[in-house]
Amino acid sequence: MKAEGIGWGKLFLAGEYAVVQPGQPAIILATDRRIRVTIETSHQFCLRNINNQKEFVFDDLNVSDDYWKFAVAALNVFYRLLHEIDYIYSPVSVTVDSNLDSADGRKLGLGSSGAIVAAIIKGLNRFYQLNLDSVAIFKLCVISQSDLKVRGSYGDLAAAIYGGIIRYTRFDEIDMNGSISDLLKNEWPQLSISYLNVPFDLHWVVGWTGEPVSTQNRVDWVNEFRKNEEYIRLLDLSKKIVQDMIHSHDIEGFMFGIRKYRDWLNHLETITKLTIETPQIKLFIEICAQHHGSGKSSGAGGGDCAIAFFPHKVAINDILLSKGIMPLTMQIAKREVV
Repeated sequence: MKAEGIGWGKLFLAGEYAVVQPGQPAIILATDRRIRVTIETSHQFCLRNINNQKEFVFDDLNVSDDYWKFAVAALNVFYRLLHEIDYIYSPVSVTVDSNLDSADGRKLGLGSSGAIVAAIIKGLNRFYQLNLDSVAIFKLCVISQSDLKVRGSYGDLAAAIYGGIIRYTRFDEIDMNGSISDLLKNEWPQLSISYLNVPFDLHWVVGWTGEPVSTQNRVDWVNEFRKNEEYIRLLDLSKKIVQDMIHSHDIEGFMFGIRKYRDWLNHLETITKLTIETPQIKLFIEICAQHHGSGKSSGAGGGDCAIAFFPHKVAINDILLSKGIMPLTMQIAKREVV
């Protein structure tokens, strides 16, 4: 027996950092760069990455391996659910194929950790024919990352599961210690994931700076300012910018929102003393502006990717390459049918 699962990469268009607070909206684009897993019946658990030939074989899910920790956590949560519902199960072999890393194995900042969790849980859902819906799969993914003490918005998981372009708000803090079955059945207050229908053409360019960063450390740092009065006012502004972008009727309004959120991130830098726009990200934004584009960092900043939107198609890849910025070719991922 065999089944597949896909976890899409992600790009934050607006709302990053603010979205860590429950109820704060973000716009997230799922890219067709992805992690695909193939799940097959096996005598032992086996994780294999065909891109770098890394392999991990084990009999007990209570194991630890730093490279495979997100994959093992996803397996662990899903098998705990199978045990709770008295479902007969056996070990599986999971083969991973990814294009979310660079040719030399560096992360591109497209959410590979969330994508592998989503791909495995979606694949196991198909393999065991549980027919879980997208929200249940999202919850399982969150539980698996919570088990690893991963904190954040979990918006990367939503994008990895749903595809397309989504509006996302994080849930309130909840107790993750109950049974998985109950956690799936219970409502998660303030959680909201919905598709956005953009009524105009999007012409966009993504540039990778070649500087991988730790999102977790940066989110933790900013979270220290959550009671700061200026930061609280900034959260209200983020909500307005994102909502205005969601209701944009043309590309000019959408691009205006991109510029406004860049300003928002610059203000956040001032409050927190955190460097979000590196020199390479600033250069990317400047180059795009010279070609009538509106750009910003995407996600945690400090490296990784930046994104820009244009009122028309542009050809600036050679210019970006000449400045040491790698243009990444990608499209919007299809909306997923779990």
